[in-house]
Amino acid sequence: MAKKLKAWIHVGMPGAGDVIEPALAHHHEALVELGVASVARTPAESFRAGVEMTRSHKAWGLKRADVEGQWTRLVRRAQRTRADLVFSQALLASATTEQVALLVDALAGHQVHVVVTTGNDDEAATVGRWSAAVRKPERLHVVETDGMEPADVWKAFGRLVGFGTTSLRLDAVPNATPVVQSLPDARRELERLARRNASLEVRLEELDRKRRKLKKKLGKQLDDVA
Repeated sequence: MAKKLKAWIHVGMPGAGDVIEPALAHHHEALVELGVASVARTPAESFRAGVEMTRSHKAWGLKRADVEGQWTRLVRRAQRTRADLVFSQALLASATTEQVALLVDALAGHQVHVVVTTGNDDEAATVGRWSAAVRKPERLHVVETDGMEPADVWKAFGRLVGFGTTSLRLDAVPNATPVVQSLPDARRELERLARRNASLEVRLEELDRKRRKLKKKLGKQLDDVA
């Protein structure tokens, strides 16, 4: 009987665990060679999926159509690798029990594991909601990040999922800067700006898509006139 593939969902509280999302996206090609497929290949993809699953598109100035079906599309693409899946998105920390269930539905056939990294906010409520996503208690993992550097958190996460991080350095990973633990308010502001940047990236992609569509339409009209 074939071994059941796993799906690892990282739900991080604001803090040192923030490094995991951009690191997974940056190293997605190398991770496949290690037997793990990152569901999102860019922070923008991860952001759209998080917005869709938490139904927070209006709060981010987006339309429902901007994110509709994002999570399912990303999962299906990653499944083609026939590797274990991994996904990280901070927005999932606020997901309701119903939203958690919808997200997990797309992972049917996988053994779902949830990894919660602690941070500046209390994780108790988040752990409680996400515990319903796993069938067995041992598939819910809480990583205490107090006093840890981002590189240490990245290494601990890799150890859980089953990949080494020696060759997956954080030097070139965008937004993988150390967290200032003594300034939680400043940290939250930086996180807000990072999410806003991801939102703007989504909007720019949408505008570019509309521009190409309009250009194609105008070209066709000019051909008809000629």
